[in-house]
Amino acid sequence: MEERQGHGAKGAGRELRAWLLGRSPGLGAHVLAARLPGGTAWRAREVPMWKRSDVERLTGLTRHMIQDLCNPNTSGDGLGFWEPAISKPGYSRFDEGDLLAFYLVRQLMKAGFTLKEIESAVFDLMEDDDSFERALRRKATVLHRRRAELDSKLSVLEYLEVAATAATDDRLYAVMEVALTQSAERAVRAATAAVRAAEAAEADEGSVRCGMRELVAAVLSVLRGEGAPAEVGGRGIAPLVAGWARVVADLLADNAAPVTAGAQRLIREMAHAIASGRAGSVCNALASEGAGNVCDALATEGASSARDALAVRALAAFLNESENGVPIELVFGEGSFAFLAQAARIACSEYGSSNQVRA
Repeated sequence: MEERQGHGAKGAGRELRAWLLGRSPGLGAHVLAARLPGGTAWRAREVPMWKRSDVERLTGLTRHMIQDLCNPNTSGDGLGFWEPAISKPGYSRFDEGDLLAFYLVRQLMKAGFTLKEIESAVFDLMEDDDSFERALRRKATVLHRRRAELDSKLSVLEYLEVAATAATDDRLYAVMEVALTQSAERAVRAATAAVRAAEAAEADEGSVRCGMRELVAAVLSVLRGEGAPAEVGGRGIAPLVAGWARVVADLLADNAAPVTAGAQRLIREMAHAIASGRAGSVCNALASEGAGNVCDALATEGASSARDALAVRALAAFLNESENGVPIELVFGEGSFAFLAQAARIACSEYGSSNQVRA
């Protein structure tokens, strides 16, 4: 059918005219209006013709649409789809076949087909197989995708409106806060779906969700200049961020690969902190013993927990969203985002393998 397309009025247009008239008992050699008692041409037996302005009014197509459909200059703006009953320079008249054709065009356009797609859709419609049904399904898929994109944009607008209520100096960070929070939520959902087969409990999901939100809050705390994270008292993730940043800096300075033991220990520590939310003694250890030893302790302590497995996947999903690169890089240093993202993917894969072995 592909080879039939692109022939303009000598292709789809001519075939459609014959197809329409051949399937309409009331149309053919005579006009419907001439056959209906009371019709405008019934007594005179005249063949009625409509002006282009009439076609516009009766179909809802614009002047330019009709012109493009009828323009045979396909090397320019013309589509060469249709040839009116009477077509002369500066003068066109349309008969009943033209009206039916443009009515069909209008319906296809309402369904989302562009003018350039009309000819292909018309050929599909005239086939006796399921070509037209498949064309409609393809168009539906495209429209559903567009609707999803629009829904996503509307969602972003909603949280931008929330940020608009913040103080002027804090609006950028307010936008970042909502964006990161939504990203963290997506990451937790993706991680939960991935480990559902491993019977991850809802309680684990809730803990990891809280941990991811704490991570977001800690990142924003650094960006807002609300004090060095290591000086923040109490429990939670915030006191750990400075230590993680130092470890990342050391690993990058040593040109360590994300697959090395040090990088993997760091990812497991981050995941464990997200899963458990414990920081108190860890914060002291960071100051006295160094992050490396703490990583070993935390990794050993939580290596087999379902929460840690979920947290590793959530962290990997969070770092897989490129838009999170700016805040992560500003907090953990130049080159940290790609390094942490790759290390998290490796840890996620190895964690899954180790859990399968244990099972």
